[in-house]
Amino acid sequence: MHYHLIGICGTAMASLAGMLQARGHRVTGSDENV
Repeated sequence: MHYHLIGICGTAMASLAGMLQARGHRVTGSDENV
């Protein structure tokens, strides 16, 4: 499955992205500061 996270540079979203990737999911994201 593919997830796109908004605000991915935040602590919670970065942790969630890592967890999803570890489970084999594709993760992309965007953030205002990137």
